[in-house]
Amino acid sequence: MKKEQIFKIRETYRCNKKTGWELDNETGALVIYSINAIYYKGNYYSMKTGEKITFEPYVAKVRKSCGNGALQVPGTGVIVYRKNEQGQTEILLQLRKDFNIYGLPGGSIELGQTYEECAVMELFQETAYLANPNDMKLLKIYAGPKHITRYPSGDIVFHSVAVFKIDGSLCTKTECQYDTNETKEIIWASLPKIRRLLNEKLVFPNNVPILEDVVNEYFK
Repeated sequence: MKKEQIFKIRETYRCNKKTGWELDNETGALVIYSINAIYYKGNYYSMKTGEKITFEPYVAKVRKSCGNGALQVPGTGVIVYRKNEQGQTEILLQLRKDFNIYGLPGGSIELGQTYEECAVMELFQETAYLANPNDMKLLKIYAGPKHITRYPSGDIVFHSVAVFKIDGSLCTKTECQYDTNETKEIIWASLPKIRRLLNEKLVFPNNVPILEDVVNEYFK
């Protein structure tokens, strides 16, 4: 969004509100009073300077204060599915670098993101597949004792995971490289293969209940 648009909106909605939001019908932008910003097409802009606002990564910021202690971290998981040439359903999985086992693409939500935006960003970073947030369909929220992880760093995370699904035909495989700090490889796994990975305990524990639902419920 151009600065002149931002300043025009600022003049239109100048008031003494300390929180809440209003929709600018002309541009479709949201005026966010609590942080004195405008939200437009996935970005936040300062109403004071007109510059894009970049938030510090949320979990890293909190870790500076609490160290490895337990954190409740909201995030997303993405089930990308397709039919192979034999008519079998396949699910896109990543081989995680941290645990050297398989899981769904996904990650923690950052300040200012919608869950759909988080899902799209994590999918792209970890698999190089690009999707539209409007195509993400919410399946279920997962949390509780089966979703607690101690990472190799010692960080303890209590996950709250919003799981989305999307048809692979709606995604674009880009020429970009996925983030090799997080992903060793990506595979398309049939439901029988996912069952074998589950039986062999080769699935990221946080994702076990999700992938159990994938093979037993979502894609019967």
